[in-house]
This record gives sequence, structure tokens and C-alpha cells, in this order.
Amino acid sequence: MISQRNQLGAFDLGSRKITFLLCEAVQQQFRLIGHAQIPSVGIQKGRIEDAKKLTKALQRFCTELSHRFGTLPHTVCLSQSGSHLQGMSYEMMLPLPGFRHCITQQNLEQLRQLAEKKELPEDTVSIHTCHQFYVINDTRVEHPVGHSANQITAHYQMLFGKTQPIRDQLYTVNQFGFRVKYLVFSGIASALATTTSIERENGVCVIDIGAQMTDFVVYQHNTPVVMGTLSVGGKNFTYDLCSGLRISEADAERLKCEQGIPELANPENSAEIWVVGDRSIGDKRVKRKHLHTILYARAQELFDYIVKCTGEEDIGRLLLAGVVLTGGGSLLKGIEKVAAASFHCDTCVRGAIATVDTALKSPSYATSVGLLQYALQSTKNAPVFLSFWQRFASWFGKEV
Repeated sequence: MISQRNQLGAFDLGSRKITFLLCEAVQQQFRLIGHAQIPSVGIQKGRIEDAKKLTKALQRFCTELSHRFGTLPHTVCLSQSGSHLQGMSYEMMLPLPGFRHCITQQNLEQLRQLAEKKELPEDTVSIHTCHQFYVINDTRVEHPVGHSANQITAHYQMLFGKTQPIRDQLYTVNQFGFRVKYLVFSGIASALATTTSIERENGVCVIDIGAQMTDFVVYQHNTPVVMGTLSVGGKNFTYDLCSGLRISEADAERLKCEQGIPELANPENSAEIWVVGDRSIGDKRVKRKHLHTILYARAQELFDYIVKCTGEEDIGRLLLAGVVLTGGGSLLKGIEKVAAASFHCDTCVRGAIATVDTALKSPSYATSVGLLQYALQSTKNAPVFLSFWQRFASWFGKEV
């Protein structure tokens, strides 16, 4: 039996599915032991709406996992997504003594300490703080040590969230004996699972389309430069079909999965299809071009808004590695063509690329696999900022 000390779990509390991955840590490498999924209950748009239902579901799930794997890990990674999260760019400036001061590593440490003390809105807490670049003498510099300047400015990208929703999720998971060591933005987890370090260095945008939320992150020079989350997901595509075609939610979901976003140039686009297919009483015919109009409009609105969030009208020229779509919502046929039209760059749909398990290569598992990769990356690299658990340990009266 594998020691709990060498085990690590990954929890992705999605709005449609709750996913758990179990792995063993061996010499800074992770060996996957197994994975499981159950339907999600009590969670809406990343927030716990019914704690009682969720607790019961997790209790049954943990019992099932214990029987399957024999034991459960003490340490887990937990994904974080939802409307309670918000991204922010900011900068910190440090005056330097003397004339043309030579920048030292100690000066960079002073900047880091200033960045840690960044004041946030009330009842919020930082989840990720990513250093982007330095500016000295009005010039962007990646490695400023040894340069001469009168002052140095550091640019950061921060993702923070409201305290109560995060606290609720931590309490719910911890009550089953787990210790949340890493709280990870779903967008970052998905990016680590679906892209290579070279792609993140050259510039890539990863968009994780879930059932109710869409998370996105833009990487440049292997650093997140824009992070955000939107309250739009695969369910919104279904609801649009419901109202636009006046059909049931079940029929709309099936039609969406079967037909996807038809191409306007396709001659078959003017053809009619039956909603149910058996031509019984209550069945109806709809034109494929109406499917295109409804689904294309929703997808275009989503991607155009993400482009707007980046602050770059021509963001495509900065994304040498293009756009990667992942998550269950990315399985909608033809959606990558809509994204390519909005970003003006190459776009693809992709699942986790660093796993030998065929089932986990699906885009639906990207966040879960990325959680483990984030933990592996964190164990190899010394943390620049205090870990999330260190900032929240006082909530549970535990020492790190």
C-alpha cells in the first residue's frame, strides 16, 4: 500500500462534474494512481449554493474513493473558478539611493515585499500573484540585476477573490480530512495541462469553457499576463437554443452536441432537420442555418469579450502559439473557427498533453490534470510569495 505521505489528490468542483485524481509523488514526478467523477450538486457558477447537498455527495464520493484506492491523501489541490474571482494588473515602484544605482538582488526582494502588501478590496484575498517584468529607464527588462537606474518598477498580474466563497469551499473539502495545500485558478491549471513551456514562452491564450463558467489566461514569456473568468459556459449555448428554437432543454442539448455550429458556406446549411427525429406528435423541423445563427452569435460574443479583456485589439499578433480551447464546452463542433475569427490567429481544441491515460486526454479533464502539474511545478520552484495555505491557515487554527 502506498504511503499517504507520498500521495497527492486533485479536486475539481465543477458545476456539472466533480472530478478527483489521485497520484503518487516519486522523485519530483507524479505517477497517476486513478481518477473518478460524479455529477455535481449544490454548486452554481463556482459558488456553493447548497452546502448540505454538496457535503452528502462528497461524503459518498470519499467513501467510494476509499474503497477503490484503499486510502486517501492528506494533501490535495483544489481548483478555483467563479464570478467571485477578479483579475488585476498593477505595478510597484522602488526609488534607488544615489546616482545611477546598480540594481542588486536585495532591491528585487524589496519590490517583492512591497507587492505582497498590495492593498485589496475589502473581504477579498489574493490567490495568484505573478510577476511579469521590470521597467528601468523607461525600458522593459527581464533581468535587471546589474543595471544602473534611479528607480525600478515591477509589473504584476494578480487574481483575487471574495473571501466567503473561497472559505466555504476550503471548509467543505477539509472536513473530510484533506488539507488544501494548493488553491489554483482553473485557467492556470488548464493552461499547464494543455500547453508546453515553449508555447507559453512564445505567447498563448488558453480558454477553458465549462458548463457555467469560462476561464481564460494569456501567457507571454512563460508568465500569465491576463487572467479572468466569465459567467458564460456550455449551458448558455443550450439555453439560447431553447429560447431561439422554442424546444426543450434536453432536445437543445442533444441538438447542440450532434450538430455543433454548422458552416454557413455548407450547402446543407439551408436544409431542415427534425428536433427529436422520430417525426412523432410534438416533433418539429428547424433549419440548420438557425442553429448556426444562434450558436455562432453566442460563441462570437464570448470570444470578442475575452479579446476586449486582454486590452489588445490585435491580440493575435502577440499569440505566436495561438489560442487553445479546452474544457467540456470546447467539444462543440466548429467552435474553434469562431475563436480563430475573433483572435485572428491559429486556434485548436486540446486536452491534457502530458498524460498516458487515454480517458484523461479529454478536454473535460484538463483542469484536474493541470492541478497536479501545478503542484509538481511548485515543489520544484521555491515560492515567490506566501502560499495560499499560509495566508488562510488561521481560519482553521492549523500551523503550516
